[in-house]
Amino acid sequence: MDERIKNTVVLAAKEAGKILMQNFGRHYNVRVKEPREIVSDIDLKAEKKILSILRKNYPQYNILSEEFGKERKKSESTWIIDPLDGTTNYTIRNPFFDISIALANGNEVVVGCVYAPVTNELFYAEKGKGAFLNGKRIKVSNIDSISKSLLTFCNGKSDFELERITRIFKELKPHARDFNQMRAGALELAFVAAGRVEAYISNGGKPWDAAAGSLLVKEAGGMATDFSGKGWVFDFDKEICDILASNKKIHKEILKIVNKL
Repeated sequence: MDERIKNTVVLAAKEAGKILMQNFGRHYNVRVKEPREIVSDIDLKAEKKILSILRKNYPQYNILSEEFGKERKKSESTWIIDPLDGTTNYTIRNPFFDISIALANGNEVVVGCVYAPVTNELFYAEKGKGAFLNGKRIKVSNIDSISKSLLTFCNGKSDFELERITRIFKELKPHARDFNQMRAGALELAFVAAGRVEAYISNGGKPWDAAAGSLLVKEAGGMATDFSGKGWVFDFDKEICDILASNKKIHKEILKIVNKL
């Protein structure tokens, strides 16, 4: 991967981060875009800035972005963008939110960037080159049992997905050190990569929530799969997806629990 792509991705993430920080704690125009899901005018401003930078440098690439939607061109490469991951947190002045940008070649994610502007933490990975936090290599944790593990989760918004995550939560919560929802999936995946939590589970999520973080986890020595245990891959035409990302040591144990429910 050439240095130009990295510079472009980092620039886009940080410029969007400036917009988020300039408006953090101010009044937001928030609307419900679908049941149990909101969007703010700040999401749209940040997305516009990201798209302008990516299109200027790589106008030939496809785009899949949370608010903008899809733009398919004659390219094998696709930008996958969440301009504000953790909108609910953002609008209630909870600082746990991020910008997520990934690049896929076909079904394979080859670049992943997750930027948390409040803490100024930039997580970055390229396929085959490792995962990094502010330029320093990161690795998943070595914890090898659920009882010692911190777990996090997100879920889809349908009644079916809510019922499914409730069953998963009920089964895992008593056995883990703790099991919480932090409401910013891409950043939670970055936390798995950095060894801060041991696993992240999401059922019925969106590809822009998982793409960048899945690569971070894998490049940090962990695993990212669907619930069948197959390696997580990007699919331009698949609107929802399941993902389990972990430090690898507790992966099979969690999959076994998830799949019996």
